[in-house]
Amino acid sequence: MLNAPQQPYPSAIALTIGDPTGIGPEIAVKFLKQHVAGLLAASSNARPLVIYGDIDHLAQTAASLQLDLPQGVNYRYVDVQTHGLGIMPKLPGEIAYESLIAATTDIHQGHAQVLVTGPISKAHLEAVGIPFSGHTEILQHQARKLYQRPCQSDMLFVFRQFRMLLLTRHVALRKVSEELTIKGVTRSLSNLAEFFQDYCGIQRPRFCMLGVNPHAGEIDGDEEERVLKPALRLITQKYGFGIEPPMPADAAFRHFDLNHLHYDAFVAAYHDQGLIPFKMVAGLSAVNVTIGLPFLRTSVSHGTAPDIAGQGIADPASLIEAYHNAVELMSPLQNIEPAGLPVQV
Repeated sequence: MLNAPQQPYPSAIALTIGDPTGIGPEIAVKFLKQHVAGLLAASSNARPLVIYGDIDHLAQTAASLQLDLPQGVNYRYVDVQTHGLGIMPKLPGEIAYESLIAATTDIHQGHAQVLVTGPISKAHLEAVGIPFSGHTEILQHQARKLYQRPCQSDMLFVFRQFRMLLLTRHVALRKVSEELTIKGVTRSLSNLAEFFQDYCGIQRPRFCMLGVNPHAGEIDGDEEERVLKPALRLITQKYGFGIEPPMPADAAFRHFDLNHLHYDAFVAAYHDQGLIPFKMVAGLSAVNVTIGLPFLRTSVSHGTAPDIAGQGIADPASLIEAYHNAVELMSPLQNIEPAGLPVQV
C-alpha cells in the first residue's frame, strides 16, 4: 500500500482507474506522469488527485512502463483491491464498481469535488452481478442513494465547443422508439439547459434536435410529432428560449465547421446517430460528461480495449481531456460565447 495523506483536499479530483484488465491502469499511469510533470497545468491549475482502484496493479503497470507513481500531499491512493476482510482477490467488475462507490461517497462527504473515470467493462459488471450497463446508470443510482433526491443522468459528449447529448444510450435500434417519452426527453433537455446555465454561463443556449426518422418524419414515422416537438414546447415554456423543430439528421452536419458552430449542442435520439459524426471529428480527444447529477463527472469516451492492454501502446488523450474538462467546469459560469444567434420564440 502506497503512503499518502489520510485526508484528501475538498477541491480534489477523484479519479477511478476503471477495469484493471483493460487499458485503464496504463492510461492512468501515463496521465499521472504528465500531471506530476506539470504539463497538464499549462492550461489550467492542477488539482490534488485521489486515485481509486487496484493500486498494487497500478504500481506494477507503472513499473512495466519504467515510471513511478507520484507521491506527496497532492496524491492519495485508495486501494479497493486490498480493502476489507475478504481472503479471495476481487474480480475486475467488483474493483471497478467498488471504486465508483468509494469515489462518489467521498464526493458526497466533501472529500473531493469532481469525478473523472477510466473505462469499465459491462461484461465484467455482469459477471459479478452488478445490475447496471455502465457508468451513467451506476452514478444515477448512487446519486439518488447518497443525496436522497430524484435525478436523471444523461450522457453529453464534449470536444472543444462541439457537444452531443444522447436521449437514449445503449439500447437496440428497435427499442429506441419505445424508450423516447415526452417526460424523459424533457428531463434530458432540462439537464442540458441547466448544464449550460450553471457551468457555461449561457442562459439561452441553441440546441439542434436531430430527427429520429429520415427527413425528420416528413415521409414516415411519428416520433417527431408525438414526442420531440411536445418536449421542445415544454422546454420553451420552462426556460424562455426557443428550440428549432427537429432537423433531418443527414442535413444537420452538411456545412459543419468546428470553428464556427451554429449550435451550442446537438441532441441525438440514439447512440450511433450522435456518436458517429461526433467521434469522426473528436477522435480520442472526445470526453463523456455526465449531467443531471448533484456532482460533476467527466470520463474517457472509449472502452477498456483489452486487445491492447498491457502492451504499453494505449493513448491517454481522452483521459487527459477528461481531466482538463473537469478542471474547467469546476469554475462555474465560464464566459463561453454562445453559438449562432438567438432563436426567435
